[in-house]
Amino acid sequence: MKNLFILLLVCLFSFLLFTYKITEVPPGINGDEAGIGYNSILISRNLTDENHNFLPLFIFAKGSDWKQPVTVYTTALFFRIFGVSYWLLRATSIFFILAALVILYLISKEFMGTNFFLISSLILITTPIVLIQSHLALENIAPLPFVLFWLWTTLKFEKTKKTYYLFWGGTSLGIGLFSYLGMRLIVPVLTFLTLIYLKKHIKQSIYFILGISPFFLLLLVAYFRYPSAVFGNFSGATQSVYEFLLRYLSIFDFSFLFFKGDITAYHSTGKAGMFLAATLPLFLIGVFKILCNKKPFEILILLSFFLSPILFGLVPDIYRASRLLALVPFYAIISAVGFLSISKKPWIIFFVIIMAINYFYFVKDYWFDYAERVKKVFPIPIERTYEFHIKE
Repeated sequence: MKNLFILLLVCLFSFLLFTYKITEVPPGINGDEAGIGYNSILISRNLTDENHNFLPLFIFAKGSDWKQPVTVYTTALFFRIFGVSYWLLRATSIFFILAALVILYLISKEFMGTNFFLISSLILITTPIVLIQSHLALENIAPLPFVLFWLWTTLKFEKTKKTYYLFWGGTSLGIGLFSYLGMRLIVPVLTFLTLIYLKKHIKQSIYFILGISPFFLLLLVAYFRYPSAVFGNFSGATQSVYEFLLRYLSIFDFSFLFFKGDITAYHSTGKAGMFLAATLPLFLIGVFKILCNKKPFEILILLSFFLSPILFGLVPDIYRASRLLALVPFYAIISAVGFLSISKKPWIIFFVIIMAINYFYFVKDYWFDYAERVKKVFPIPIERTYEFHIKE
Protein backbone atom coordinates (compact mmCIF):
# COMPACT_ATOMS: atom_id res chain seq x y z
CA MET A 1 0.00 0.00 0.00
CA LYS A 2 2.86 2.39 0.84
CA ASN A 3 4.49 1.79 -2.57
CA LEU A 4 1.20 2.42 -4.39
CA PHE A 5 0.81 5.66 -2.46
CA ILE A 6 4.27 6.72 -3.64
CA LEU A 7 3.30 5.88 -7.23
CA LEU A 8 0.13 7.94 -6.86
CA LEU A 9 2.08 10.91 -5.51
CA VAL A 10 4.62 10.74 -8.34
CA CYS A 11 1.84 10.58 -10.95
CA LEU A 12 -0.07 13.44 -9.31
CA PHE A 13 3.04 15.61 -9.13
CA SER A 14 3.85 14.80 -12.76
CA PHE A 15 0.32 15.64 -13.87
CA LEU A 16 0.43 19.02 -12.14
CA LEU A 17 3.90 19.74 -13.48
CA PHE A 18 3.09 18.91 -17.08
CA THR A 19 -0.35 20.53 -17.21
CA TYR A 20 0.91 23.89 -15.91
CA LYS A 21 0.53 26.42 -18.76
CA ILE A 22 -0.14 23.55 -21.17
CA THR A 23 -2.37 25.66 -23.45
CA GLU A 24 -0.23 28.78 -23.10
CA VAL A 25 3.24 27.35 -23.72
CA PRO A 26 3.87 27.09 -26.55
CA PRO A 27 1.25 29.62 -27.67
CA GLY A 28 -1.14 28.80 -30.49
CA ILE A 29 -0.95 25.49 -32.32
CA ASN A 30 1.17 24.21 -35.18
CA GLY A 31 -0.06 22.43 -38.29
CA ASP A 32 0.73 18.90 -37.05
CA GLU A 33 -1.20 19.46 -33.83
CA ALA A 34 -4.14 20.89 -35.77
CA GLY A 35 -4.15 17.89 -38.11
CA ILE A 36 -4.19 15.41 -35.24
CA GLY A 37 -6.81 17.42 -33.36
CA TYR A 38 -9.18 17.87 -36.29
CA ASN A 39 -9.08 14.21 -37.34
CA SER A 40 -9.44 13.05 -33.74
CA ILE A 41 -12.62 15.16 -33.49
CA LEU A 42 -14.06 13.63 -36.65
CA ILE A 43 -13.21 10.07 -35.65
CA SER A 44 -14.65 10.60 -32.17
CA ARG A 45 -17.93 11.74 -33.75
CA ASN A 46 -18.47 9.56 -36.81
CA LEU A 47 -15.47 7.15 -37.00
CA THR A 48 -14.21 8.72 -40.23
CA ASP A 49 -11.28 11.05 -40.90
CA GLU A 50 -11.27 14.27 -42.92
CA ASN A 51 -10.89 12.25 -46.12
CA HIS A 52 -14.07 10.29 -45.29
CA ASN A 53 -12.17 7.04 -44.65
CA PHE A 54 -13.80 4.76 -42.09
CA LEU A 55 -11.42 3.95 -39.18
CA PRO A 56 -8.28 4.19 -41.35
CA LEU A 57 -5.05 2.60 -40.16
CA PHE A 58 -3.16 5.80 -41.00
CA ILE A 59 -4.71 9.24 -41.20
CA PHE A 60 -3.73 11.85 -43.78
CA ALA A 61 -4.08 15.39 -42.43
CA LYS A 62 -4.39 17.87 -45.28
CA GLY A 63 -1.83 20.61 -45.03
CA SER A 64 0.37 18.39 -42.88
CA ASP A 65 1.25 14.71 -43.43
CA TRP A 66 0.33 11.17 -42.46
CA LYS A 67 -0.52 10.63 -38.79
CA GLN A 68 0.10 7.45 -36.83
CA PRO A 69 -2.91 5.65 -35.32
CA VAL A 70 -1.87 5.36 -31.64
CA THR A 71 -2.01 9.08 -30.86
CA VAL A 72 -4.97 9.89 -33.11
CA TYR A 73 -7.19 7.11 -31.78
CA THR A 74 -6.16 7.72 -28.17
CA THR A 75 -7.05 11.40 -28.58
CA ALA A 76 -10.31 10.48 -30.30
CA LEU A 77 -11.20 8.16 -27.41
CA PHE A 78 -10.55 10.92 -24.85
CA PHE A 79 -12.60 13.36 -26.91
CA ARG A 80 -15.43 10.85 -27.00
CA ILE A 81 -15.35 10.30 -23.24
CA PHE A 82 -14.53 13.76 -21.91
CA GLY A 83 -15.58 16.07 -24.74
CA VAL A 84 -13.50 18.07 -27.20
CA SER A 85 -11.14 20.71 -25.88
CA TYR A 86 -7.80 22.25 -26.78
CA TRP A 87 -6.56 21.38 -23.27
CA LEU A 88 -7.38 17.69 -23.72
CA LEU A 89 -5.79 17.63 -27.17
CA ARG A 90 -2.43 18.48 -25.63
CA ALA A 91 -3.03 16.62 -22.36
CA THR A 92 -3.25 13.34 -24.27
CA SER A 93 0.54 13.46 -24.46
CA ILE A 94 0.63 13.49 -20.66
CA PHE A 95 -1.37 10.26 -20.62
CA PHE A 96 1.55 8.50 -22.32
CA ILE A 97 3.95 9.87 -19.70
CA LEU A 98 1.75 8.73 -16.79
CA ALA A 99 1.40 5.29 -18.37
CA ALA A 100 5.19 5.17 -18.68
CA LEU A 101 5.58 6.05 -15.00
CA VAL A 102 3.26 3.23 -13.95
CA ILE A 103 5.27 0.72 -15.99
CA LEU A 104 8.54 2.17 -14.64
CA TYR A 105 7.13 1.47 -11.17
CA LEU A 106 6.53 -2.17 -12.16
CA ILE A 107 10.10 -2.43 -13.46
CA SER A 108 11.44 -0.91 -10.25
CA LYS A 109 9.57 -3.46 -8.11
CA GLU A 110 11.40 -6.25 -9.93
CA PHE A 111 14.70 -4.41 -10.31
CA MET A 112 15.89 -2.38 -7.31
CA GLY A 113 12.82 -1.36 -5.33
CA THR A 114 11.05 1.85 -4.33
CA ASN A 115 14.15 4.04 -4.11
CA PHE A 116 15.00 3.14 -7.67
CA PHE A 117 11.52 4.17 -8.81
CA LEU A 118 11.77 7.52 -7.04
CA ILE A 119 15.12 8.33 -8.64
CA SER A 120 14.40 6.99 -12.13
CA SER A 121 10.97 8.67 -12.27
CA LEU A 122 12.50 11.95 -11.07
CA ILE A 123 15.10 11.79 -13.85
CA LEU A 124 12.42 10.93 -16.42
CA ILE A 125 10.03 13.74 -15.53
CA THR A 126 12.81 16.34 -15.26
CA THR A 127 14.11 15.50 -18.72
CA PRO A 128 13.64 18.70 -20.76
CA ILE A 129 12.45 16.97 -23.93
CA VAL A 130 9.72 15.22 -21.92
CA LEU A 131 8.27 18.50 -20.62
CA ILE A 132 8.48 20.04 -24.09
CA GLN A 133 6.72 17.09 -25.74
CA SER A 134 4.10 16.95 -22.97
CA HIS A 135 2.91 20.37 -24.17
CA LEU A 136 2.59 19.29 -27.80
CA ALA A 137 -0.23 17.28 -29.35
CA LEU A 138 2.22 15.23 -31.38
CA GLU A 139 3.16 11.56 -31.73
CA ASN A 140 6.79 11.79 -30.59
CA ILE A 141 6.13 10.94 -26.95
CA ALA A 142 3.81 7.99 -27.58
CA PRO A 143 6.59 5.33 -27.71
CA LEU A 144 7.48 5.74 -24.00
CA PRO A 145 5.03 3.23 -22.47
CA PHE A 146 5.58 0.64 -25.22
CA VAL A 147 9.35 0.62 -24.76
CA LEU A 148 9.02 0.41 -20.98
CA PHE A 149 6.42 -2.37 -21.17
CA TRP A 150 8.81 -4.36 -23.37
CA LEU A 151 11.54 -3.89 -20.74
CA TRP A 152 9.19 -4.98 -17.94
CA THR A 153 8.09 -8.15 -19.73
CA THR A 154 11.71 -9.00 -20.53
CA LEU A 155 12.66 -8.59 -16.88
CA LYS A 156 9.65 -10.65 -15.75
CA PHE A 157 10.66 -13.46 -18.11
CA GLU A 158 14.20 -13.39 -16.73
CA LYS A 159 12.83 -13.85 -13.22
CA THR A 160 9.91 -16.25 -13.85
CA LYS A 161 10.74 -17.93 -17.19
CA LYS A 162 7.04 -17.64 -18.08
CA THR A 163 6.89 -17.40 -21.86
CA TYR A 164 3.71 -15.35 -22.10
CA TYR A 165 5.73 -12.35 -20.90
CA LEU A 166 7.78 -12.62 -24.09
CA PHE A 167 4.64 -12.69 -26.19
CA TRP A 168 3.30 -9.52 -24.57
CA GLY A 169 6.70 -7.87 -24.85
CA GLY A 170 6.72 -8.55 -28.59
CA THR A 171 3.15 -7.28 -28.84
CA SER A 172 4.12 -4.06 -27.07
CA LEU A 173 6.99 -3.36 -29.45
CA GLY A 174 4.68 -4.27 -32.33
CA ILE A 175 2.11 -1.66 -31.28
CA GLY A 176 5.02 0.73 -30.81
CA LEU A 177 5.66 0.50 -34.56
CA PHE A 178 2.42 2.44 -35.00
CA SER A 179 3.04 4.98 -32.25
CA TYR A 180 5.60 7.13 -34.06
CA LEU A 181 7.19 7.05 -37.51
CA GLY A 182 10.72 6.91 -36.07
CA MET A 183 9.89 3.67 -34.26
CA ARG A 184 10.05 1.89 -37.64
CA LEU A 185 13.83 2.34 -37.31
CA ILE A 186 14.08 1.61 -33.58
CA VAL A 187 11.86 -1.46 -33.15
CA PRO A 188 13.83 -3.69 -35.58
CA VAL A 189 16.99 -2.99 -33.58
CA LEU A 190 15.26 -3.69 -30.25
CA THR A 191 13.88 -6.89 -31.76
CA PHE A 192 17.38 -7.98 -32.73
CA LEU A 193 18.73 -7.11 -29.27
CA THR A 194 15.91 -9.07 -27.64
CA LEU A 195 16.72 -12.18 -29.67
CA ILE A 196 20.40 -11.85 -28.76
CA TYR A 197 19.39 -11.47 -25.11
CA LEU A 198 17.32 -14.66 -25.40
CA LYS A 199 20.07 -16.68 -27.09
CA LYS A 200 20.06 -19.14 -24.18
CA HIS A 201 16.29 -19.51 -24.54
CA ILE A 202 15.97 -20.07 -28.28
CA LYS A 203 12.81 -22.16 -28.02
CA GLN A 204 11.09 -19.62 -25.75
CA SER A 205 12.01 -16.73 -28.04
CA ILE A 206 9.40 -17.99 -30.51
CA TYR A 207 6.77 -16.44 -28.22
CA PHE A 208 8.38 -13.03 -28.63
CA ILE A 209 8.44 -13.53 -32.39
CA LEU A 210 4.77 -14.57 -32.36
CA GLY A 211 3.94 -11.38 -30.48
CA ILE A 212 5.69 -8.96 -32.79
CA SER A 213 5.41 -10.67 -36.19
CA PRO A 214 1.75 -9.76 -36.91
CA PHE A 215 2.61 -6.07 -36.58
CA PHE A 216 5.53 -6.29 -39.00
CA LEU A 217 3.22 -8.17 -41.37
CA LEU A 218 0.51 -5.51 -40.95
CA LEU A 219 3.09 -2.83 -41.71
CA LEU A 220 4.15 -4.71 -44.85
CA VAL A 221 0.55 -5.05 -46.05
CA ALA A 222 -0.16 -1.40 -45.17
CA TYR A 223 2.72 -0.30 -47.38
CA PHE A 224 0.74 -1.16 -50.52
CA ARG A 225 -2.07 1.20 -49.48
CA TYR A 226 -0.21 3.78 -47.39
CA PRO A 227 3.40 3.84 -48.75
CA SER A 228 4.04 7.41 -47.61
CA ALA A 229 2.57 6.71 -44.16
CA VAL A 230 4.74 3.66 -43.58
CA PHE A 231 8.11 5.16 -44.50
CA GLY A 232 7.43 8.91 -44.61
CA ASN A 233 9.89 10.76 -46.83
CA PHE A 234 12.60 8.14 -46.33
CA SER A 235 13.95 7.14 -49.72
CA GLY A 236 16.52 4.57 -48.65
CA ALA A 237 19.05 6.08 -51.05
CA THR A 238 22.55 4.66 -50.96
CA GLN A 239 25.01 6.79 -49.04
CA SER A 240 28.60 6.58 -47.87
CA VAL A 241 29.66 4.92 -44.64
CA TYR A 242 31.01 8.31 -43.58
CA GLU A 243 27.58 9.95 -43.86
CA PHE A 244 25.93 7.05 -42.05
CA LEU A 245 28.37 7.22 -39.13
CA LEU A 246 28.19 11.01 -39.00
CA ARG A 247 24.41 10.93 -38.62
CA TYR A 248 24.45 8.09 -36.09
CA LEU A 249 27.30 9.43 -33.95
CA SER A 250 25.80 12.95 -33.97
CA ILE A 251 23.05 11.51 -31.75
CA PHE A 252 25.61 11.15 -28.97
CA ASP A 253 27.10 14.62 -29.33
CA PHE A 254 27.12 15.81 -25.71
CA SER A 255 26.59 19.44 -26.72
CA PHE A 256 23.37 18.34 -28.47
CA LEU A 257 22.16 15.97 -25.75
CA PHE A 258 22.85 18.20 -22.75
CA PHE A 259 23.09 21.82 -23.88
CA LYS A 260 21.57 22.68 -27.29
CA GLY A 261 18.73 20.23 -27.81
CA ASP A 262 16.64 19.85 -30.96
CA ILE A 263 17.42 22.18 -33.86
CA THR A 264 13.73 23.00 -34.42
CA ALA A 265 12.18 25.81 -32.40
CA TYR A 266 9.02 23.97 -31.40
CA HIS A 267 10.96 20.95 -30.08
CA SER A 268 13.53 22.87 -28.05
CA THR A 269 14.02 26.05 -26.07
CA GLY A 270 17.46 26.43 -27.60
CA LYS A 271 18.85 26.87 -24.08
CA ALA A 272 18.64 23.30 -22.76
CA GLY A 273 19.62 19.91 -24.11
CA MET A 274 17.48 16.85 -24.65
CA PHE A 275 18.54 15.60 -21.22
CA LEU A 276 19.15 17.62 -18.06
CA ALA A 277 22.84 18.57 -18.04
CA ALA A 278 23.13 17.97 -14.28
CA THR A 279 22.33 14.28 -14.79
CA LEU A 280 25.27 13.66 -17.13
CA PRO A 281 27.65 12.58 -14.30
CA LEU A 282 24.98 10.19 -13.02
CA PHE A 283 24.59 8.69 -16.48
CA LEU A 284 28.35 8.17 -16.85
CA ILE A 285 28.55 6.59 -13.40
CA GLY A 286 25.61 4.36 -14.34
CA VAL A 287 27.30 3.22 -17.55
CA PHE A 288 30.47 2.36 -15.57
CA LYS A 289 28.47 0.53 -12.89
CA ILE A 290 26.54 -1.54 -15.44
CA LEU A 291 29.73 -2.52 -17.22
CA CYS A 292 31.18 -3.62 -13.89
CA ASN A 293 28.06 -5.54 -12.82
CA LYS A 294 27.74 -7.38 -16.15
CA LYS A 295 24.10 -8.26 -15.43
CA PRO A 296 22.31 -9.31 -18.64
CA PHE A 297 19.25 -7.10 -18.14
CA GLU A 298 21.35 -4.02 -17.38
CA ILE A 299 23.55 -4.72 -20.40
CA LEU A 300 20.41 -4.96 -22.55
CA ILE A 301 19.36 -1.50 -21.36
CA LEU A 302 22.82 -0.09 -22.05
CA LEU A 303 22.97 -1.58 -25.54
CA SER A 304 19.43 -0.38 -26.24
CA PHE A 305 20.41 3.19 -25.43
CA PHE A 306 23.44 3.23 -27.70
CA LEU A 307 22.30 0.93 -30.52
CA SER A 308 18.53 1.42 -30.88
CA PRO A 309 18.94 4.68 -32.88
CA ILE A 310 21.62 3.27 -35.19
CA LEU A 311 19.32 3.17 -38.23
CA PHE A 312 18.81 6.93 -37.91
CA GLY A 313 22.17 7.00 -39.67
CA LEU A 314 20.07 6.44 -42.80
CA VAL A 315 18.07 9.64 -42.21
CA PRO A 316 19.57 12.90 -43.55
CA ASP A 317 18.62 15.22 -40.67
CA ILE A 318 20.73 15.42 -37.52
CA TYR A 319 20.23 16.90 -34.05
CA ARG A 320 16.55 15.99 -33.91
CA ALA A 321 15.92 15.14 -30.25
CA SER A 322 12.19 14.95 -30.92
CA ARG A 323 12.81 11.68 -32.78
CA LEU A 324 14.64 10.09 -29.86
CA LEU A 325 12.04 9.96 -27.09
CA ALA A 326 12.39 6.16 -27.03
CA LEU A 327 15.87 6.66 -25.53
CA VAL A 328 14.53 8.47 -22.46
CA PRO A 329 13.52 5.33 -20.47
CA PHE A 330 16.97 3.79 -21.01
CA TYR A 331 18.65 7.03 -19.97
CA ALA A 332 16.52 7.35 -16.83
CA ILE A 333 17.27 3.78 -15.74
CA ILE A 334 21.01 4.03 -16.43
CA SER A 335 21.25 7.35 -14.57
CA ALA A 336 19.25 5.96 -11.63
CA VAL A 337 21.70 3.06 -11.39
CA GLY A 338 24.47 5.66 -11.24
CA PHE A 339 22.70 7.71 -8.58
CA LEU A 340 22.04 4.72 -6.31
CA SER A 341 25.67 3.62 -6.57
CA ILE A 342 26.76 6.84 -4.83
CA SER A 343 27.33 5.88 -1.21
CA LYS A 344 28.42 9.18 0.33
CA LYS A 345 25.58 11.39 1.53
CA PRO A 346 27.28 14.75 0.70
CA TRP A 347 27.54 13.70 -2.97
CA ILE A 348 23.89 12.64 -3.00
CA ILE A 349 22.83 16.03 -1.63
CA PHE A 350 25.11 17.77 -4.13
CA PHE A 351 23.55 16.05 -7.14
CA VAL A 352 20.01 16.69 -5.90
CA ILE A 353 20.79 20.40 -5.50
CA ILE A 354 22.41 20.87 -8.90
CA MET A 355 19.59 18.95 -10.60
CA ALA A 356 17.03 21.18 -8.87
CA ILE A 357 18.90 24.35 -9.88
CA ASN A 358 19.38 23.14 -13.46
CA TYR A 359 15.72 22.21 -13.82
CA PHE A 360 14.53 25.45 -12.22
CA TYR A 361 16.35 27.55 -14.81
CA PHE A 362 15.03 25.35 -17.62
CA VAL A 363 11.36 25.57 -16.59
CA LYS A 364 11.68 29.28 -15.78
CA ASP A 365 12.81 29.91 -19.35
CA TYR A 366 10.30 27.47 -20.87
CA TRP A 367 7.22 28.66 -18.99
CA PHE A 368 7.87 32.41 -19.24
CA ASP A 369 10.38 33.39 -21.94
CA TYR A 370 10.22 30.61 -24.54
CA ALA A 371 6.62 31.43 -25.49
CA GLU A 372 7.66 34.84 -26.80
CA ARG A 373 10.46 33.33 -28.88
CA VAL A 374 8.25 30.85 -30.76
CA LYS A 375 5.14 32.87 -31.54
CA LYS A 376 5.95 32.80 -35.24
CA VAL A 377 6.20 29.00 -35.18
CA PHE A 378 2.81 28.57 -33.48
CA PRO A 379 0.57 31.06 -35.31
CA ILE A 380 -2.62 31.99 -33.51
CA PRO A 381 -4.82 31.88 -36.66
CA ILE A 382 -4.34 28.10 -36.89
CA GLU A 383 -5.54 27.76 -33.31
CA ARG A 384 -8.63 29.80 -34.15
CA THR A 385 -9.28 27.55 -37.13
CA TYR A 386 -9.06 24.55 -34.84
CA GLU A 387 -11.50 26.13 -32.39
CA PHE A 388 -13.87 26.84 -35.29
CA HIS A 389 -13.91 23.16 -36.24
CA ILE A 390 -14.68 22.24 -32.61
CA LYS A 391 -17.83 24.38 -32.74
CA GLU A 392 -19.03 22.99 -36.07
